[in-house]
Amino acid sequence: MWNKNFNLLLIANFFLYTAVYMLFPALHHWMVSEGGYTGFQAGGAIAIFGASLFLLGAFNNYLVDTFKRKNVCTRSLLLLAFLGLLYPYAGEWGMIFLLRVLQGALFGVVLMAMGSTLVIDVTPSQYRNKASVVFTWSGVLGMLCGILLGYNAGWYLSFQQQIYLFVGFCALPVVLVSMVEVCFRAPLDLPLLSFDRFLLFRTLIPGLNMMVVPFILGVLFSSIFDTFFYICIIAGFIVFLLLDRVVRKQVNGRLLNGVGLVLMCVAVWLLGCSTEKGMLMGAGFLTGLGMGFSLLQFLRMMIRLPLHCERGTGYHTYQLLWESGVMLGVFFGKYTEDISGQQFRAASLILLAGLLIYQAVVHGYFMKRMKNR
Repeated sequence: MWNKNFNLLLIANFFLYTAVYMLFPALHHWMVSEGGYTGFQAGGAIAIFGASLFLLGAFNNYLVDTFKRKNVCTRSLLLLAFLGLLYPYAGEWGMIFLLRVLQGALFGVVLMAMGSTLVIDVTPSQYRNKASVVFTWSGVLGMLCGILLGYNAGWYLSFQQQIYLFVGFCALPVVLVSMVEVCFRAPLDLPLLSFDRFLLFRTLIPGLNMMVVPFILGVLFSSIFDTFFYICIIAGFIVFLLLDRVVRKQVNGRLLNGVGLVLMCVAVWLLGCSTEKGMLMGAGFLTGLGMGFSLLQFLRMMIRLPLHCERGTGYHTYQLLWESGVMLGVFFGKYTEDISGQQFRAASLILLAGLLIYQAVVHGYFMKRMKNR
């Protein structure tokens, strides 16, 4: 599994997520401080990115069949970076909104081409499930590092300079993906529109339940701006990675997911009580640890449910729902903060609902489907 091509894609995925997520806080701060928009307006413009991921999804299978798969990935990345350069010249909210929509659509294509296609192409079939899990962890780390960078870069760099940094981080995956060696595949003359490499309905029930995890992260991203807090989330997630192999073998899925969601619920409850340093440290660490436990179980379900030929579609369904969950959480966090300031209490209730739905419905659905395979 750990061949040169897979390692290149892992590093590319890390920098891709770092680039995309560093732009969120940078753009939000710029819109509020220089554009004069409210936090809710800025949050809405940022959150539309999540819905836009679905815009080109029906064309995915056609694109990677008709054109070279690396080219689909790298050219979409280049367009994603180019659109970022236009933000300083977007004087109206509608123009910013349009740029976010276009970037979201392109990011959806990049995710499909890299994680759901190239990773599968370069990995032996017996290791593809494991490769998808490891690839996911690189993206999660990139996301957390991107948010951390975005909240701190504004202290040292202008918005224009942060955009250049975003473009630089986008350029790194372009170079790395270009170095990947992929075997030639003859075109299959596929239809223009299809659900292949887009959405797998068999995984939607656990996938929709899984959205509670990124949703909570989105609420936190929109509400907590403390550097130390995000360092603690990263620390908690790294501890999970160190425990990953032991946990995967010795803890059953129902307990694993339950522990993860409970830890996240405790973290959000702590934030609702106080945002002092001690609380931030504990809440951040529990968030990172709980996110890892819960996501591992959801990811295993979404990887195992697809049939052999549906692996890429199943993984892309996870990618779309994860990103949409984050953006929905950002929007919800800003909206709830503006009207009541009770976003953490609301988030804890949503977590509890997600836990109950998993235990009562989703776990049984997964086990039944696996027995009928």
